[in-house]
Amino acid sequence: MKIRLTILFLAIVTIGFAQKREFRKIENAITKGDISNAIEIFNTIQKSEVEDQFKGQYNFYNAAALIDVTGKTKPTLEKAYEALDALKMAESLGYTNPVLMSQVKSYIIDSLLEIANTKLKAKDNSGALEIVNRLSDEAPNDLNMLYNAANLAYQVGEFEQAENQYAELFAKGYTGQTVTYTAVNAQTKVEEVFPNITLRDVSIKTGTHISPAESTSPSQLGRIVTNLVWLQKNNDDIDAAKATFDKALTKYGDDKSVNISKADNYLTLGMMKEYEEANKALSEEVKDPKVYDNLALAAINAKEYDQAIKYYEMSISLKPDNFVSLSNLGVAYVQKGNLESTSAADQEILYKKAISVYEKAHKLDTSNKNVINTLVSLYDVFSMDDKVTAMKAKL
Repeated sequence: MKIRLTILFLAIVTIGFAQKREFRKIENAITKGDISNAIEIFNTIQKSEVEDQFKGQYNFYNAAALIDVTGKTKPTLEKAYEALDALKMAESLGYTNPVLMSQVKSYIIDSLLEIANTKLKAKDNSGALEIVNRLSDEAPNDLNMLYNAANLAYQVGEFEQAENQYAELFAKGYTGQTVTYTAVNAQTKVEEVFPNITLRDVSIKTGTHISPAESTSPSQLGRIVTNLVWLQKNNDDIDAAKATFDKALTKYGDDKSVNISKADNYLTLGMMKEYEEANKALSEEVKDPKVYDNLALAAINAKEYDQAIKYYEMSISLKPDNFVSLSNLGVAYVQKGNLESTSAADQEILYKKAISVYEKAHKLDTSNKNVINTLVSLYDVFSMDDKVTAMKAKL
């Protein structure tokens, strides 16, 4: 966030306002590094007094103020929507600074997604989906946001929407692969993530950061195909489901995630011979546990716990002493157990599985407090008082 603030308000000095006195005050605040004061001064400007030629800039900085780029306050849903509208207005009025627009837009989107996650935790599924759908509608060419909307619709049981959106993503060859741009802060020596390559390169050129790097996330095409095949079959359209899977194998046969998802899709389609062969081939071909870890993490983030459990179990079969994989498998077991759709009997089984993997993780790192606290909670569920006492003593 500091990266965004620094770059965002360095550029404000290039903008003029009708109120020259306020402009000078903003410049002075920026020179002193007082970003909060700069925002406060901006808020004193009367919108009705802004000259037409500066209304694009005004709306842009109004969006920044509404979303509070200082980070002091969390915007409400209403404020976040106002900021989104102000940003659109700035663009329509001719404000064209792609670097700054990208920063504030990213901040607004992050804020709205955070609010959506809060609504999900509060069981307000429709409210969360409404936010993500609006973000997707606002940027029809943003396939990443369409993917978020499809995943959420699938997660909350809006299957018709999910099927249509997954079908669109599949037709457009969307893989979900993203590039993460990083650089090391020259002062703190800490690696920081940038929202895009432009901002990262600006920081390198200005000398605030060094050692630029980038990494590409794994393809999510396999998950898209798997979910779409399941949705089509669930909709009693087995022919469409088979056609989707055949097309995936023919057109995207080199995609690792599609190959890994073969067994799941054969099982969904009831092709048991092919399912057994694919499972055997999978265990023979994939020897790197990180492949499964990446797929499992993506599944957890999408709250697809069955997939996450499967992939973490595959990862652990290749590397049994992987602390992170064991811990995350425990998370998947617990989260699946917490679902409303999980019966009391199944929850007990899942919690006991979680205990087993967390105990293995604890042996690998006896000082990890997250694991200790989780074990205390799980032991308490089953009234394992001696184990609770022993584990609490390690805190």
